[in-house]
Amino acid sequence: MVAELPVNGRRYRRSTRTANRKLAETMLKELEVKLFKGEEPVPRIQASSSPLPELFRRFIDYCQNNYSPTHLQSDISRITILREFFARRGITYIQDITPGIYEEFESTVLKGRKPKTRKNYLALLKTILNHAVKWGVTEKNPLADVKPPKVVKTFHFFSRQEMIKLIRAANEPLKTGIIILINTGLRRGELFNLRWRDVDLRAKKLRVWPYEGFTPKGKRPRSIPLNDEALNVLRKLKKENNEAEFAFRPYGNLHTLRRQFTNLARELGLKGTLHDLRHTFASHLAMEGVPIPVIKDLLGHSEISTTMIYAHLSPDHNRVAVEKLRFQS
Repeated sequence: MVAELPVNGRRYRRSTRTANRKLAETMLKELEVKLFKGEEPVPRIQASSSPLPELFRRFIDYCQNNYSPTHLQSDISRITILREFFARRGITYIQDITPGIYEEFESTVLKGRKPKTRKNYLALLKTILNHAVKWGVTEKNPLADVKPPKVVKTFHFFSRQEMIKLIRAANEPLKTGIIILINTGLRRGELFNLRWRDVDLRAKKLRVWPYEGFTPKGKRPRSIPLNDEALNVLRKLKKENNEAEFAFRPYGNLHTLRRQFTNLARELGLKGTLHDLRHTFASHLAMEGVPIPVIKDLLGHSEISTTMIYAHLSPDHNRVAVEKLRFQS
């Protein structure tokens, strides 16, 4: 018989060298005690004992307990595609994954897809394999050295005239949603999950806070000051919905807000999406000379490199600063 034993959070395999079940069970108990006490060397579990489907299931369970439903939905969709590819190729164990196998996945399943899409798949699979290492079911991440494709970060933002046009043409509650988003830089999921307990109208600020079923991107709470435009619509909402838990949740799901905005922009002949309101918030701050680190904090970016995409919009403060020097010969 071959026994698999959990010891200190890891699983080990050892042959009992007998077909007698009772004798094997006795030896198994003795072996478990010796392994636990450190009196017996502990060989790692063999590759054949690290099934890939089991890892995917375990990772999904982990996501259900730690990620927002929206995040989980996108991950499950990608995992399904990865799982189907590995099944077709006969890849059933973690240790069978190689850089070459993943390259084949990219060149076939992801052929013609955008670099950002390919980067997301690689990042997800790396994350899953990193968890496999953490959970002790494999020695190392076989894709650790695989480089993601370069992604040229581009974005679109609305001009001041376009924003006025959008706000004037929007009906409620879309109009209120647009005004809040454009004046706070919130993500649509953050707006959908904003509680009144996190809105301080007197102090003129709100906070983005994690709750069960919702975690801000980057898992970082943050505080955002409220200007007069945002304050006015939030005060009106509070007056109309004094007993409500959520500050702005007029729809059954956040996708309705996105869809209505897309339809409005199309009707007005404008290019752009609901997420572009966040880009517009950051872009106009940069054009007004707000320092990039401040914009980073307002947006809740974990790395300033993410915020640097707006740096080219900033006024030429460096030139102005240098021209203040007056050294004469």
